[in-house]
Amino acid sequence: MIEGARRTASQRTRAALRLLLGTDLACGLSVALGLFLISGGVHLWLGAAAAASAATGVIIASPPDRPWPRRGKLRQLLPAPLLGVPLFFAVQLLHHAPWRLGLLLVPATFLAFLAMAWGKRGIGIAIAVMLAMVFSMATPAPADWHEALQRSWHAALGAALYVVYATLMNLALNARYRVQAMAELLLALAALMRTEARQFTARDESSDVREVARPLLGLLLRQQAALADQQQATRDLVFESLRTPRRQRLAGMLLTVLEMRDHLLASELDLETLRSHPRQAPVLAALRELFEAMAQDVEDLADAMLAFRTPAPIPDRRAQLGAIRAGHAEETHEAAAPTAGPSPAMLARGLANRLGHLNDETVRLAALARGDAAPDLAIVRAHWRLFVSPTDWSLAPFLALWRWDAPPLRHAIRAALALGAGYLVALAMPWGSHDYWILLTIVVVLRGSLAQTLERRNQRVAGTLAGCVLAVALLASHPGAGELLLVMSFAQAIAHGMAVRNYTVTAVGATVLGLVQA
Repeated sequence: MIEGARRTASQRTRAALRLLLGTDLACGLSVALGLFLISGGVHLWLGAAAAASAATGVIIASPPDRPWPRRGKLRQLLPAPLLGVPLFFAVQLLHHAPWRLGLLLVPATFLAFLAMAWGKRGIGIAIAVMLAMVFSMATPAPADWHEALQRSWHAALGAALYVVYATLMNLALNARYRVQAMAELLLALAALMRTEARQFTARDESSDVREVARPLLGLLLRQQAALADQQQATRDLVFESLRTPRRQRLAGMLLTVLEMRDHLLASELDLETLRSHPRQAPVLAALRELFEAMAQDVEDLADAMLAFRTPAPIPDRRAQLGAIRAGHAEETHEAAAPTAGPSPAMLARGLANRLGHLNDETVRLAALARGDAAPDLAIVRAHWRLFVSPTDWSLAPFLALWRWDAPPLRHAIRAALALGAGYLVALAMPWGSHDYWILLTIVVVLRGSLAQTLERRNQRVAGTLAGCVLAVALLASHPGAGELLLVMSFAQAIAHGMAVRNYTVTAVGATVLGLVQA
């Protein structure tokens, strides 16, 4: 029991370090630093009111800011402020006309969610556009159009400064982002390897195969999807500008991971047939142990890369695999009735051979990371163009939307109807002065399916309650403007950095940010 507790504590410590040293928190801290510098600078230059509007401009411009190749970073960032700031101004002008404001909000929401047709790039733009309208609603009604224009100018200033800042920070952090992305890809690969290893057990003849396999199959599919998603993000970063030996080694590691993914898929061949033979249980157990050891080697390699350490060499386990094959060679000579297909012993040796190829690639990964081996530059240069995502904006995704079975179109319709209904409820309720909070909740909770929406709703409620408690405790101490700016920056780091990993934590940070900003 004590050993199990130690192992659990060690795993949690490693998971926390991976989060602290990963791309998500690094990007979140970069955004927070930008918010702090820009808001603080505008505060010293133009005063507190201008700084608040400039902070809103930073919040509008920041959602698309993720680790990105240096080429195309500016094009990735520009659409959010170009669309968001005019909408911020339009909402300012319509503060005193709630019905006309509603007629702006609904179609703008529909168009904003259509941006999801561009995938992950579009999601950031949709969020930015919605935040522009919601944060504009959160401000006190302007006295006249001059005040509305002044606020919008300050928001535009903050957004413009942030676009410049984020482009330069992405350039400065690009080398670190490459290493972090590669390490996170290795962690996704190791997780999939561990799940694959769980299949290397003999099947009890009395068990229901479907009931046993269903949870494991679901986990495998989720991890394969996560690996594919991380692969594309890593490809875009690592395959750009392969001019230095370090970048070339990272590209070689990425191609090695692609090979390992194929070997993982091949390891499932004939596995189900082999599991149905109880006499092969010792072979499967030995192979599983080696499989898990290789997964641990990959994890250790990833942790070393994240922690700025030189990775240790990965031991070659070919000899152990050979011993497993040799130890069961006599089974090929067993007196048994002839079968139409290969014998269980032959299947076991074939599986061991496939794990041998996986072992070779694992050893090569560490050698590339340490600089002990050089990548095959001919292969790297021949393949990189096949894998890199385009950085230019194209009208093709938008033009292909206009059919009923297009998910982005249907989601945009749902979002517009939901926001319109929420706005009507907000106007009818006594607390209609806080209508922006209702709309913000709709925007962040609404997902592609009912199950996902309900899950996000629960996370939102829990995070909002915790964030409200923290914000009340903070505001009760009557902090000064500098302290509020620090809190906003930290909350922005949490909200931006944890958005993909844990939405409950994101909701806590976003709630504190929204309440302090308002």
